[in-house]
Amino acid sequence: MVRAGLSSFSLHLPDALGDPWFELDEGHKSVSGSFRATPTLDLLDFPSAVAALGINCVDLCIQHIPNIDAGYLEELRSAFKAADVELYQLLIDIGEVASADPSERSASIALTKRWMEIAAELGSSGVRYVPGDIKPNSENISACGEAFRELYDYSLECGVEPATENYKVFNNEADDLLQVLDLADRDYGVVADFGNAKGPEKYDTLSKLMPRATAIHHWVMIDDEGRINMEDSKRCLHMARDNDFDGPVMLLGGHPYHQYKETRVLAAAVDELRGEVRAVFGDDFEG
Repeated sequence: MVRAGLSSFSLHLPDALGDPWFELDEGHKSVSGSFRATPTLDLLDFPSAVAALGINCVDLCIQHIPNIDAGYLEELRSAFKAADVELYQLLIDIGEVASADPSERSASIALTKRWMEIAAELGSSGVRYVPGDIKPNSENISACGEAFRELYDYSLECGVEPATENYKVFNNEADDLLQVLDLADRDYGVVADFGNAKGPEKYDTLSKLMPRATAIHHWVMIDDEGRINMEDSKRCLHMARDNDFDGPVMLLGGHPYHQYKETRVLAAAVDELRGEVRAVFGDDFEG
Protein backbone atom coordinates (compact mmCIF):
# COMPACT_ATOMS: atom_id res chain seq x y z
CA MET A 1 0.00 0.00 0.00
CA VAL A 2 1.26 3.48 -0.89
CA ARG A 3 1.42 5.49 2.32
CA ALA A 4 2.38 8.97 3.44
CA GLY A 5 5.43 9.64 5.55
CA LEU A 6 7.47 12.51 6.90
CA SER A 7 11.16 13.09 7.47
CA SER A 8 12.81 14.99 10.29
CA PHE A 9 13.92 17.21 7.38
CA SER A 10 10.35 17.82 6.18
CA LEU A 11 8.90 21.32 6.08
CA HIS A 12 9.15 23.08 9.47
CA LEU A 13 10.36 20.06 11.44
CA PRO A 14 14.11 20.86 11.38
CA ASP A 15 13.31 24.31 12.73
CA ALA A 16 11.08 22.85 15.45
CA LEU A 17 13.88 20.45 16.42
CA GLY A 18 16.23 23.41 16.81
CA ASP A 19 18.08 23.13 13.48
CA PRO A 20 20.30 20.44 15.02
CA TRP A 21 23.64 19.31 13.63
CA PHE A 22 25.36 16.43 15.43
CA GLU A 23 28.14 14.18 14.19
CA LEU A 24 29.90 11.10 15.54
CA ASP A 25 33.03 11.86 17.51
CA GLU A 26 36.31 10.08 16.89
CA GLY A 27 35.84 6.53 18.12
CA HIS A 28 32.14 6.62 17.18
CA LYS A 29 30.99 6.27 20.79
CA SER A 30 29.29 9.67 21.16
CA VAL A 31 28.16 12.67 19.15
CA SER A 32 29.06 16.33 19.30
CA GLY A 33 27.38 19.32 17.75
CA SER A 34 24.77 21.84 18.61
CA PHE A 35 21.24 23.10 18.26
CA ARG A 36 21.66 26.11 16.01
CA ALA A 37 18.26 27.47 17.07
CA THR A 38 16.05 27.09 20.11
CA PRO A 39 14.09 23.80 19.86
CA THR A 40 10.34 23.86 20.26
CA LEU A 41 10.06 20.09 19.75
CA ASP A 42 12.20 17.52 21.54
CA LEU A 43 13.26 14.61 19.32
CA LEU A 44 11.69 12.26 21.89
CA ASP A 45 8.37 13.97 21.14
CA PHE A 46 8.87 13.83 17.37
CA PRO A 47 7.02 10.49 16.92
CA SER A 48 3.90 11.63 18.78
CA ALA A 49 3.91 14.98 16.93
CA VAL A 50 4.00 13.13 13.61
CA ALA A 51 1.26 10.75 14.72
CA ALA A 52 -0.92 13.75 15.58
CA LEU A 53 -0.71 14.72 11.90
CA GLY A 54 -2.07 11.32 10.89
CA ILE A 55 1.34 9.99 9.80
CA ASN A 56 2.75 6.66 10.97
CA CYS A 57 5.95 6.41 8.92
CA VAL A 58 9.06 8.60 9.17
CA ASP A 59 12.67 9.01 8.13
CA LEU A 60 15.22 10.36 10.59
CA CYS A 61 18.35 12.31 9.60
CA ILE A 62 21.48 11.30 11.52
CA GLN A 63 22.46 14.92 12.19
CA HIS A 64 19.20 15.36 14.14
CA ILE A 65 20.17 12.77 16.79
CA PRO A 66 21.68 14.61 19.80
CA ASN A 67 22.66 11.55 21.83
CA ILE A 68 23.63 7.97 20.99
CA ASP A 69 23.97 6.61 24.51
CA ALA A 70 22.21 3.26 24.77
CA GLY A 71 19.67 4.60 27.24
CA TYR A 72 18.71 7.52 25.00
CA LEU A 73 18.41 5.32 21.90
CA GLU A 74 16.17 2.92 23.80
CA GLU A 75 14.03 5.85 24.97
CA LEU A 76 13.70 7.14 21.41
CA ARG A 77 12.90 3.65 20.13
CA SER A 78 10.20 3.35 22.79
CA ALA A 79 8.77 6.72 21.74
CA PHE A 80 8.32 5.47 18.18
CA LYS A 81 6.68 2.30 19.43
CA ALA A 82 4.35 4.15 21.81
CA ALA A 83 3.22 6.49 19.02
CA ASP A 84 2.78 3.54 16.61
CA VAL A 85 5.09 5.27 14.13
CA GLU A 86 7.50 3.26 11.98
CA LEU A 87 11.04 4.54 11.70
CA TYR A 88 11.38 3.63 8.04
CA GLN A 89 14.91 4.76 7.29
CA LEU A 90 17.81 6.39 9.06
CA LEU A 91 19.27 8.80 6.48
CA ILE A 92 23.07 8.61 6.48
CA ASP A 93 24.41 11.65 4.63
CA ILE A 94 28.12 11.47 5.39
CA GLY A 95 31.27 9.92 3.97
CA GLU A 96 32.96 9.32 0.64
CA VAL A 97 32.78 5.55 0.21
CA ALA A 98 33.96 5.85 -3.40
CA SER A 99 37.06 7.91 -2.59
CA ALA A 100 40.27 7.14 -4.45
CA ASP A 101 42.05 7.55 -1.10
CA PRO A 102 41.95 4.10 0.58
CA SER A 103 42.09 5.60 4.07
CA GLU A 104 39.20 7.98 3.40
CA ARG A 105 37.18 5.20 1.77
CA SER A 106 37.82 2.84 4.68
CA ALA A 107 36.93 5.50 7.25
CA SER A 108 33.73 6.35 5.39
CA ILE A 109 32.68 2.70 5.25
CA ALA A 110 33.37 2.32 8.98
CA LEU A 111 31.35 5.47 9.73
CA THR A 112 28.41 4.20 7.66
CA LYS A 113 28.54 0.84 9.43
CA ARG A 114 28.42 2.54 12.83
CA TRP A 115 25.28 4.41 11.84
CA MET A 116 23.79 1.12 10.69
CA GLU A 117 24.35 -0.23 14.18
CA ILE A 118 22.64 2.83 15.64
CA ALA A 119 19.74 2.37 13.21
CA ALA A 120 19.34 -1.18 14.49
CA GLU A 121 19.35 0.04 18.11
CA LEU A 122 16.58 2.48 17.19
CA GLY A 123 14.51 -0.28 15.61
CA SER A 124 14.69 1.32 12.17
CA SER A 125 13.37 -0.77 9.29
CA GLY A 126 16.17 0.44 7.04
CA VAL A 127 18.99 2.82 6.22
CA ARG A 128 19.66 5.04 3.23
CA TYR A 129 23.19 6.11 2.27
CA VAL A 130 24.91 7.49 -0.81
CA PRO A 131 28.48 7.35 -2.16
CA GLY A 132 29.22 11.03 -1.56
CA ASP A 133 30.13 14.15 -3.53
CA ILE A 134 32.97 12.80 -5.66
CA LYS A 135 32.35 12.95 -9.39
CA PRO A 136 31.93 9.37 -10.71
CA ASN A 137 34.25 7.79 -13.23
CA SER A 138 34.91 4.23 -14.37
CA GLU A 139 37.49 3.59 -11.65
CA ASN A 140 35.59 4.90 -8.64
CA ILE A 141 32.28 3.46 -9.81
CA SER A 142 33.93 0.05 -9.58
CA ALA A 143 35.29 0.86 -6.10
CA CYS A 144 31.86 2.10 -5.06
CA GLY A 145 30.25 -1.13 -6.25
CA GLU A 146 32.60 -3.08 -3.97
CA ALA A 147 31.91 -0.75 -1.05
CA PHE A 148 28.16 -1.04 -1.58
CA ARG A 149 28.43 -4.83 -1.62
CA GLU A 150 30.24 -4.76 1.72
CA LEU A 151 27.81 -2.24 3.21
CA TYR A 152 24.77 -4.18 2.03
CA ASP A 153 25.99 -7.37 3.66
CA TYR A 154 26.74 -5.56 6.91
CA SER A 155 23.38 -3.85 6.97
CA LEU A 156 21.64 -7.21 6.76
CA GLU A 157 23.81 -8.45 9.63
CA CYS A 158 22.48 -5.48 11.60
CA GLY A 159 18.92 -6.33 10.62
CA VAL A 160 18.17 -3.19 8.59
CA GLU A 161 17.27 -2.94 4.90
CA PRO A 162 19.72 -0.87 2.79
CA ALA A 163 18.78 1.66 0.14
CA THR A 164 20.38 4.47 -1.83
CA GLU A 165 19.07 7.62 -3.50
CA ASN A 166 19.65 10.05 -6.35
CA TYR A 167 21.37 12.42 -3.95
CA LYS A 168 24.73 14.21 -3.92
CA VAL A 169 27.12 14.36 -6.87
CA PHE A 170 28.02 10.69 -7.25
CA ASN A 171 24.43 9.44 -7.49
CA ASN A 172 23.01 12.47 -9.26
CA GLU A 173 22.77 10.70 -12.62
CA ALA A 174 20.51 7.65 -12.71
CA ASP A 175 22.87 5.71 -14.96
CA ASP A 176 25.74 6.05 -12.47
CA LEU A 177 23.53 5.08 -9.52
CA LEU A 178 22.17 2.02 -11.29
CA GLN A 179 25.64 0.96 -12.47
CA VAL A 180 26.86 1.01 -8.87
CA LEU A 181 23.96 -1.22 -7.83
CA ASP A 182 24.58 -3.59 -10.73
CA LEU A 183 28.24 -3.88 -9.72
CA ALA A 184 27.28 -4.39 -6.08
CA ASP A 185 25.08 -7.27 -7.21
CA ARG A 186 22.75 -6.82 -4.26
CA ASP A 187 19.01 -6.17 -3.96
CA TYR A 188 19.15 -2.52 -2.93
CA GLY A 189 16.16 -0.35 -2.27
CA VAL A 190 16.05 2.87 -4.29
CA VAL A 191 14.72 6.20 -3.08
CA ALA A 192 13.53 8.33 -6.00
CA ASP A 193 13.76 11.99 -4.98
CA PHE A 194 11.61 14.32 -7.09
CA GLY A 195 13.52 17.39 -5.94
CA ASN A 196 17.02 16.05 -6.58
CA ALA A 197 16.07 15.17 -10.15
CA LYS A 198 16.55 18.56 -11.77
CA GLY A 199 16.93 20.30 -15.09
CA PRO A 200 16.09 19.06 -18.59
CA GLU A 201 16.94 15.46 -17.65
CA LYS A 202 14.57 15.35 -14.64
CA TYR A 203 11.94 13.06 -16.11
CA ASP A 204 14.49 10.86 -17.85
CA THR A 205 16.22 10.40 -14.48
CA LEU A 206 12.97 9.49 -12.74
CA SER A 207 11.88 7.17 -15.55
CA LYS A 208 15.06 5.12 -14.98
CA LEU A 209 14.71 5.04 -11.20
CA MET A 210 10.97 4.42 -10.85
CA PRO A 211 10.99 0.74 -11.90
CA ARG A 212 13.25 0.06 -8.91
CA ALA A 213 11.91 2.66 -6.49
CA THR A 214 11.01 1.41 -3.01
CA ALA A 215 10.38 4.88 -1.55
CA ILE A 216 9.77 8.39 -2.84
CA HIS A 217 10.88 11.77 -1.53
CA HIS A 218 8.06 14.00 -2.70
CA TRP A 219 8.92 17.61 -3.46
CA VAL A 220 6.74 20.04 -5.38
CA MET A 221 7.91 23.01 -7.39
CA ILE A 222 6.32 26.40 -6.66
CA ASP A 223 6.27 29.72 -8.49
CA ASP A 224 7.05 33.18 -7.13
CA GLU A 225 3.57 33.42 -5.62
CA GLY A 226 3.84 30.06 -3.86
CA ARG A 227 1.58 28.14 -6.24
CA ILE A 228 2.39 24.50 -6.92
CA ASN A 229 3.42 23.49 -10.42
CA MET A 230 0.62 20.95 -10.73
CA GLU A 231 1.80 19.64 -14.09
CA ASP A 232 5.20 18.71 -12.68
CA SER A 233 3.78 17.22 -9.48
CA LYS A 234 1.26 15.04 -11.28
CA ARG A 235 3.75 13.94 -13.90
CA CYS A 236 6.17 12.69 -11.24
CA LEU A 237 3.46 10.93 -9.24
CA HIS A 238 1.87 9.37 -12.33
CA MET A 239 5.29 8.04 -13.29
CA ALA A 240 5.42 6.30 -9.91
CA ARG A 241 1.89 4.93 -10.21
CA ASP A 242 2.47 3.71 -13.77
CA ASN A 243 5.48 1.73 -12.51
CA ASP A 244 3.33 0.05 -9.83
CA PHE A 245 5.09 1.86 -7.01
CA ASP A 246 4.08 0.46 -3.64
CA GLY A 247 5.85 2.08 -0.72
CA PRO A 248 6.13 5.21 1.43
CA VAL A 249 5.91 8.68 -0.09
CA MET A 250 7.84 10.99 2.20
CA LEU A 251 6.33 14.47 2.14
CA LEU A 252 9.42 16.69 2.10
CA GLY A 253 8.09 20.07 0.99
CA GLY A 254 8.61 22.37 -1.96
CA HIS A 255 11.29 24.17 -3.93
CA PRO A 256 12.39 26.87 -3.40
CA TYR A 257 12.55 25.32 0.07
CA HIS A 258 12.49 28.42 2.24
CA GLN A 259 9.81 30.08 0.15
CA TYR A 260 7.60 27.02 0.46
CA LYS A 261 8.00 26.99 4.25
CA GLU A 262 7.28 30.68 4.52
CA THR A 263 3.96 30.32 2.71
CA ARG A 264 2.64 27.28 4.65
CA VAL A 265 2.21 26.12 8.22
CA LEU A 266 3.18 22.53 8.94
CA ALA A 267 -0.28 20.91 9.16
CA ALA A 268 -1.59 22.69 6.06
CA ALA A 269 1.50 21.75 4.05
CA VAL A 270 1.21 18.10 5.08
CA ASP A 271 -2.45 18.07 4.02
CA GLU A 272 -1.59 19.79 0.74
CA LEU A 273 1.16 17.33 -0.17
CA ARG A 274 -0.90 14.38 1.02
CA GLY A 275 -3.73 15.57 -1.21
CA GLU A 276 -1.40 15.64 -4.21
CA VAL A 277 -0.52 11.98 -3.67
CA ARG A 278 -4.12 10.93 -2.99
CA ALA A 279 -5.31 12.62 -6.19
CA VAL A 280 -3.07 10.32 -8.23
CA PHE A 281 -3.13 7.05 -6.27
CA GLY A 282 -6.74 7.20 -5.07
CA ASP A 283 -7.83 4.14 -3.08
CA ASP A 284 -4.29 2.72 -3.29
CA PHE A 285 -3.09 5.49 -0.99
CA GLU A 286 -3.17 5.22 2.79
CA GLY A 287 -2.59 8.26 4.96
